Amino acid sequence: MRIQCLLFFVMFVFSGYALAQGVNTPRPEEVKVFHQCLQKAGLVFNDRVQCIGKVFDSCVMSAKDQSSIGMRECYSRETVLWEKLISDSEKKLRRKQSKATRTELSEAMLNWKSFRNNACNIPYTMYEGGTIGPVLGMECFSRLTALWALQLSEFATPMGN
Repeated sequence: MRIQCLLFFVMFVFSGYALAQGVNTPRPEEVKVFHQCLQKAGLVFNDRVQCIGKVFDSCVMSAKDQSSIGMRECYSRETVLWEKLISDSEKKLRRKQSKATRTELSEAMLNWKSFRNNACNIPYTMYEGGTIGPVLGMECFSRLTALWALQLSEFATPMGN
């Protein structure tokens, strides 16, 4: 009986850790892939674009379940990293720029989010009820987020091409 209770407790602790980690939280090896790619690309925008999808590829290759749900989770985990880059670049821009530029940035952020959300809803409506629509929608969401992150990053550190 004690062993069963101990096993139950161990399973409970590990499942709690997995839930705290979250399916959309990038794994350490994915974070490493992301940062290594950006570091290798340097400040050249065109080289940095080649980093889009690297985390997804790493995630899918290591995933046990390569279902549409697993693919959406992999896109989501990559998107988290691009959103962090957006946040960091936006903070850097807000610190360094004039009030007029900060206003433009705020408006651009709102317009970009609206565009991304509307554009990436297209696959959901094209393949309504299917499993491919959500995968293509998440792919679109991740790619547009990445491109915006790279653009803002270049504005924040204008030394690329």
